[in-house]
Amino acid sequence: MKFKKISTRMLTFLLSVILLSLILLSTISYRNSKHTIQSQIQTNMNSELYAVMNDIQLKLQKVSTMAEETAKSVSSTYTTTQLPQYETMLSKIIFDSDLVLGSGIWFEPYVFDKNEKYVGPYIHKDGENAKVSYEYSNADYDYFQYDWYKNAKESKSPTFSPLYYDQTLDTIMTSCSVPMYNEANFLGVITFDIQISSIQDLINHYKVGKSGTAFLLNSDGTFIANHSTKNIMKKSITKDSNTSLASLGKEIMKSKKGLGTYSLKQVKYNVYYSTIKDFGWKLAIQIPVSEINKPLDQMLTKLIIVSVLALLASILAIISEVHYVTKNIKKVTNFALKLSNGDFTTSKLDIKSRDELGTMALALNQMLEENSGIIRTISSDSIHLSDISQELDNTSNHLTLSFNEIENAVRMINEDMMSSSAATEEVNASSEEANASITYLSQETQKSYELATTIKKRAFDIEQKSKNSFDVAIQLAHKNEDNLNQSMEDAKIMDTISIMADSISDIAKQVNLLSLNASIEAARAGEHGKGFAVVANEIGNLSAETTNTVNEIKNTITLIQSAYNQLLTHSQFLLSFVKDTVTPDYQMFVDVAKQYGEDAESIEQIVTKISTMTQNIENVIGEVKDAIENVAEASQNTAENSVTVISHIDKLSQIVSAITQIVANEKDIATRLDSMVKKFSI
Repeated sequence: MKFKKISTRMLTFLLSVILLSLILLSTISYRNSKHTIQSQIQTNMNSELYAVMNDIQLKLQKVSTMAEETAKSVSSTYTTTQLPQYETMLSKIIFDSDLVLGSGIWFEPYVFDKNEKYVGPYIHKDGENAKVSYEYSNADYDYFQYDWYKNAKESKSPTFSPLYYDQTLDTIMTSCSVPMYNEANFLGVITFDIQISSIQDLINHYKVGKSGTAFLLNSDGTFIANHSTKNIMKKSITKDSNTSLASLGKEIMKSKKGLGTYSLKQVKYNVYYSTIKDFGWKLAIQIPVSEINKPLDQMLTKLIIVSVLALLASILAIISEVHYVTKNIKKVTNFALKLSNGDFTTSKLDIKSRDELGTMALALNQMLEENSGIIRTISSDSIHLSDISQELDNTSNHLTLSFNEIENAVRMINEDMMSSSAATEEVNASSEEANASITYLSQETQKSYELATTIKKRAFDIEQKSKNSFDVAIQLAHKNEDNLNQSMEDAKIMDTISIMADSISDIAKQVNLLSLNASIEAARAGEHGKGFAVVANEIGNLSAETTNTVNEIKNTITLIQSAYNQLLTHSQFLLSFVKDTVTPDYQMFVDVAKQYGEDAESIEQIVTKISTMTQNIENVIGEVKDAIENVAEASQNTAENSVTVISHIDKLSQIVSAITQIVANEKDIATRLDSMVKKFSI
């Protein structure tokens, strides 16, 4: 079964365990109590049974003892005692027991009186008096033929005759017969007739519990006593119309004692029975099973009531505890979900307990506070880094434009030098022809004068532009050197960010350790701690995500530091190149331009001299020829230097382009860092 709520899971599980425990406890208690009560009842019933049996046996034993004592007395005195004396003795003895109806002395033929065969006085109760009768002492009755006499003669101990119904007295009777011996000579029999009405009354009025009764069976199964008198001495229990009772009767007749059951009118009875020695009678006590089980039923009812009350109390207690746990777990879960989504604007957990939930809430609150501060610092530094990157980008773009202008100017100088070289060659050719035509020389001198003026002007322009570019390059170099130094100082922020990332990583490790501790505590708590194990697992996952994010930040910082170091290296190289190479070249270019201007001025002076001193034309032509050669050499050198400058400018432009690309990469890294930080709401 899958549960969507931990409260439902805990409530279902705990209530199931409690309910099963209560059912098991009630069942065991009921069975043990049932066994104990049944054993106690059987013991009590057997005690009751033996008590009644002892009562009956004592009554009968008393009669048996009376008969034995009488037999001994008569055996020792029959030769000296007359019958009236015996009559008086028996008249007193028969009133010693309520069971005794009468007693007789039955002598063997001619033992008491040599002339009388039948001597048998019989004394019986007649109200409160005793009556003597000899009606059984004759040949008509012939008491010698009866079993009670024969059995007594054959036995040396008291014998009881089978029960019989006396219609005259309307009672059930038995006779106790005791033989009389004079040493080894059989003298006769002493009999005591016993009515068992008192025994019947004892059985009929016997009560055990509220509705338990007793019944007494003869050795053949005939009812001797029962609360229902209709079957007394008339019907055997084994032939009863109730088949279950008849089946029980057969079992009783076969066994000396035991326990059986039968049903009467849909009521089940337990029957405890035993055998009365010397008589073969079966005494049984019966009691309804429902009465026996009544204490068990009452106890079961009480157990059910107590179990229900205990279950209700458990439900209330469990609901209270589950509500407390689930309420705090929901707080922790919602808090953890917000943090996992990057929302650090949430309020701190308000759990003030000192248990595992309180410890967990304290750790999460501490993590929220520390991570919020770190993320704010990273966000601020990423913005500053982006600004620095933008400034570097602007500077590199400005450098690119400046280098392009310098390259164009140098190319123009190179072109002018090429033009100057061609003009010089023409002047040289004209000077060679000067001897042939002074007029032509004057014209060409004028042209040279104009060309020298133009060259002078261009040289001055180149000198000014080169000087301005030189000044701009120097200013940019100093400014970028200052910015570079400031950037190097600002780059130390990366180290601070790295330290902060390490702090976040340490905090994540501590949170992960707390998560492991919470998982261990939840495992110790068993099923009660499964909810805590889920929350601890979520915190562990959050800690792992935080660790991964910190690692990404550290990797990004490493990339930024590497890119920034490359940028610094390239920038330093660029500044060094500008200071050590470009600046001297600029200075040389300015000097060359200045020299070029001076040369142009010299040409102008020479042309002037040519126009005023035509008479010294040959000397002047020689000087002009030398000057032209110098100009040609200077122009050649200037052209070569211009090519070198252009080559260096191309290389420098490539370096600036590389720096621009590095700055762009740095801006991308700063943008990614800012994007990652913006995932967290602070």
